[in-house]
Amino acid sequence: MRRIIEELGYKPNIFAKHLKLSRTFHFGVLMPIPSQDSMYWTLPLNGINKALRSLAGQRIEIKYFFYDKYSSESIHQITRELLQTKLDGLLIAPVVSRIFEKFITEIPKDLPYVFFDSFLPRADYVSYIGQDSFQSGVLSAKLMKMIIQGKATVAALKVFPEDYHIEDRVNGFLSFCKKCSGIEVRVYDIDGNNPSHVQKKVFSSVFEENSDLKGIFVSNASTHLVAEFIKNNPLAKKVYLIGYDPIEKNKKYLKEGIIDFLISQQSEKQGYEGLMALYRRVVLNLPVEKKIMMQIDIITKENIDYYQS
Repeated sequence: MRRIIEELGYKPNIFAKHLKLSRTFHFGVLMPIPSQDSMYWTLPLNGINKALRSLAGQRIEIKYFFYDKYSSESIHQITRELLQTKLDGLLIAPVVSRIFEKFITEIPKDLPYVFFDSFLPRADYVSYIGQDSFQSGVLSAKLMKMIIQGKATVAALKVFPEDYHIEDRVNGFLSFCKKCSGIEVRVYDIDGNNPSHVQKKVFSSVFEENSDLKGIFVSNASTHLVAEFIKNNPLAKKVYLIGYDPIEKNKKYLKEGIIDFLISQQSEKQGYEGLMALYRRVVLNLPVEKKIMMQIDIITKENIDYYQS
């Protein structure tokens, strides 16, 4: 019998096994309010819910802890609530590094947690699901160099609140451009929580201060705000525009040709893989890869209708 099993390559159904034997497992998801950052956070949320549907019947329950990423008080309040909740595992998007570096020291040692979207290098995490942010910045700079074809000034918009992956994107962009003769990069800081009229003042400064401006790199999903400014401001000449994430507003301006390239970090897949990694580690007690890296996808108006993240 053992020989027949080996020849057939039979493997027990671990999902069915745990369906019969396991108790209910309670997972927490700590992430920004889905509507923030131009609805960006609905993408990983969709992935998490997709994973939950695929685990239907596996006795997994999720409690969401949504925080306002632009309010330290909101983060502190939500994390305090989380720490008072009995959980078996935790999925975290630690997008405000300086606050979450302290929070992870307060997580009980016996509570396993998985990161997605953002990364804290000194944490004792089970797994990180995300993109090589530095290389995505390098790729963005390489694309910019290819389409500019000559000497020019390029603006890099670093959007706050700052975290490791935003910093890495900008550093990757700068590192490539330093090797390119004739390209000067000027970095502008933008508070993502500022009202639109304040952000527009920064956009105006970018154009007014750089007479030979030919390109703008946006380090997060708010690329559409720059695109809207260019479209509606007669003084803003056409520049090449590269940013991140295929949210609906970005897709609109990509199709209109105002945004030239979007870099996708497969946000929906990050959410899906994050919950599945937690499930494998906590429920099935299986090993999980320390880092699950997402592809760096280039999206254009020609392929956007066929792209699945």
